[in-house]
Amino acid sequence: MTVALLAAVRLGFSDAHPAELWRPAAPESAGFSSAKLEALRANLADRGTKAFLVIRRDTVVCEWYAPEHAAEKTHYTASLAKALFGGLSLAVALSDGRLTLDDPAARYLPPWRSDSRKSRITLRHLGSHTAGIEDAEADGLPHEKLTGWKGDFWKRRPVPEDPFTLARDRAPALFEPGERMHYSNPGIALLTWCVTAALRDAPQPDIRSLLRERIMRPLGIPDAEWSAGYGQTFTVDGLPLVPSWGGGACTARAAARVGRLMLREGDWEGQRLLSAEAVRLTTADAGTPGPCGIGWWSNQEGDCEALPRDAFFGSGAGHQILLVVPSLDLVVVRFGSLLDQVESEPQSFHRAYCRHLFEPLMAALTARREAGARLSLQDGRWLINDRPTNAGSAAEGLLMNVRMVNAVFEDRARPDFDPEANTARFLARLPDYATAGVNAFTICLQGACLATKAR
Repeated sequence: MTVALLAAVRLGFSDAHPAELWRPAAPESAGFSSAKLEALRANLADRGTKAFLVIRRDTVVCEWYAPEHAAEKTHYTASLAKALFGGLSLAVALSDGRLTLDDPAARYLPPWRSDSRKSRITLRHLGSHTAGIEDAEADGLPHEKLTGWKGDFWKRRPVPEDPFTLARDRAPALFEPGERMHYSNPGIALLTWCVTAALRDAPQPDIRSLLRERIMRPLGIPDAEWSAGYGQTFTVDGLPLVPSWGGGACTARAAARVGRLMLREGDWEGQRLLSAEAVRLTTADAGTPGPCGIGWWSNQEGDCEALPRDAFFGSGAGHQILLVVPSLDLVVVRFGSLLDQVESEPQSFHRAYCRHLFEPLMAALTARREAGARLSLQDGRWLINDRPTNAGSAAEGLLMNVRMVNAVFEDRARPDFDPEANTARFLARLPDYATAGVNAFTICLQGACLATKAR
């Protein structure tokens, strides 16, 4: 087959504007059972929930707060901060081309360059908890009862006894990088150290100001609705380091706006805040042992059977949850205390939110698939289901029509042309077309065609 590219054109009709952000709607209009969703809400309320927010197709189908809580009141994030602040600040740096996931951490942590094991740790390892850096936990003890460098890590003392310096110099590497998963708060601290080092010449030199100017304010999140890093900044080796392993707080709506941004692959109402590739790299499975993205948890391996494989989420102590399911156009936030008693082994913690949140949430869905594609035009950019077409490519916001012509019958008569080789070259370039936003082709066959007998 010989294929020639004839045209790639932009199609346009009239402007259309997206629906108002998060309009309230009956659960049934977004494919939920009211009765089952209410049963889930009631069970969560009985289990110490302070805030529960369910948004599908930009409609709020459930927003509930305990009597002592409110929409405008912040709640602590615990380790949900790893996604909201650690993973998100890394995504900004990735979008800006300041670093890559496979950069050696020693590039930003000079003392590691002479260490045979730590010198081979990458940012991907740190963000996916596979670097082997020992965690600042022991035997399920509360932080105030820990001793040695582990206890000091949580005290957040001034430099040089600060948690960042302790993570770099005192936390040992227990095994070879990438060998297995080992959850590590110091590892996330060092990831953020590397991100901050990559921001040396940036307008915002620390992750708090970076997120405020590049993400939170563009998302319409007031400064009063979020905080990061225990309100502290540690200046180490001239770098303003903000904790990202915990110590954050936000409203449920603020967390949901971040979830919506990630669901829409970094696009916010036509403004690209993150590259689609940076969102993918941080929220999808990192390709390392365990179900981790970078700061986020990924369901790509189906660890929670009830959820679709494209689901990803952040979670923290007390079962603080931000769940995003792109295939369902779904964002869910849950804040509160532990949903159930958990044992010291990590899977007990995960089973609790799967059992009491994810599984009944999916059971409450009556329509798991979108009813159909919704095409709209906003400010000259095409959107499908309110998302820009070809996100992150040169053709973002465009509709592409590519027509191909097969002229193999004529071409075979040309002694100076090899139609099969030409076709092979075209097929080899298909990834380049896809990168440019060309995702479908119309192939016109010229000349005779084979007929088949009717039966």
